[in-house]
Amino acid sequence: MSKKNIFNKFTTALATSTALSLAFMVDLPKAKAFSLIQEDLFFGRNIAGGQEVSQREFQAFVDGVITPRFPSGLTIFDANGQFQDSTGKLIEEPAKVVTLFREDIPTNEVSISEIVRAYRKQFNQESVLQVANFDELAVSFGSGEDLFNNSSVPKFIQTDLFFGRNIPGDGEVSQSEFQAFVDSVITPRFPSGLTIFDVNGQFQDSTGTIIEEPSKVVTLLLEDALSNETSVNKIVTAYRQQFNQESVLVAANQDVKVSFGLGDDLIDNSPVPELIQADLFFGRNIPGGQEVSESEFQTFVNSVITPRFPSGLTIFDANGQFQDSTGIIIEEPSKVISFIFEDTLDNETSINQIIEAYLQQFSQESVLTVVDEDIRVRFVESQPVPEPSSVTGALLFSTLIIACRLKKKGL
Repeated sequence: MSKKNIFNKFTTALATSTALSLAFMVDLPKAKAFSLIQEDLFFGRNIAGGQEVSQREFQAFVDGVITPRFPSGLTIFDANGQFQDSTGKLIEEPAKVVTLFREDIPTNEVSISEIVRAYRKQFNQESVLQVANFDELAVSFGSGEDLFNNSSVPKFIQTDLFFGRNIPGDGEVSQSEFQAFVDSVITPRFPSGLTIFDVNGQFQDSTGTIIEEPSKVVTLLLEDALSNETSVNKIVTAYRQQFNQESVLVAANQDVKVSFGLGDDLIDNSPVPELIQADLFFGRNIPGGQEVSESEFQTFVNSVITPRFPSGLTIFDANGQFQDSTGIIIEEPSKVISFIFEDTLDNETSINQIIEAYLQQFSQESVLTVVDEDIRVRFVESQPVPEPSSVTGALLFSTLIIACRLKKKGL
């Protein structure tokens, strides 16, 4: 399947999001990566009265409402949200997170508002959480772009690689083939560790046909050194060559704070509290060959995490791996929990208490924490949605205090 037409659409119309295969890349010699924003839309699937938005219904919504507005592509994550209501009852909710990479322009803001309005109306929802990332975010669609700042004093950044698994001619990169690629190509270059997510991508081609694609997202926390940038480009080149791909999407977020344990001062604690995002990566291997079970982890979330952040959180399944000092690759089932909260000292203390409890209860050495303080949050509830003429101003300038409102959807 040719994506060159989609790439041309991006360069001429500047109306880009992105697809996971996103093979609309034509080779550019050491070009500067695109400056886009990342928009994450959190869709809860519970419906009042005990119903649920089915997988089929959600896919139809993506096909009919989201993809036509962002035909260049999107990424869909499965997740679970939960919150604690005013009576102390835990509410769990299956969810979908749709990630878009797009230009920060008014027409895209209007499209996002139309998507939110349509979902709320079609499925009787009170809200959809929107989180836009305005960091030093650099996005590449191939290899050879100047992706990292290469700071004089190296700092940790987050780099996400989006690997589409469709192969031209109706083939597909299998789970075992992808795992072998991670083991032989990615992990030796980043032995300290990585995290893998199973996702789905889709885009709309020039004929209006929607192309769906099973995909993988590999998250790396690494220093923004030239050697690491070179390694990322080699990984991209190897994947394209081995599996006949035209592109791999790479998104480098260069404005995050990273901790691998306790006691690091990750949060600014602004005089006027601001909403920030924190992601905690929990490995589930236990020394001695044991594993934190699904039920044990859920109990930990219910008893330790949710009481500290009752307004809501989102849980993703993932797999981590690293290479030990002997060269053995260690694989580990993992959970990633994403929070949106105010950057107060109390919340920072709560994060540290959660980490300390997990380390002690399950004999862990570390919990990875990634904090992003440059986000824009909008949590639209049951109040009327702005008409398109007012959407741009509302979205660009509103950062809503959602500590209470998150209780409604748990995301």
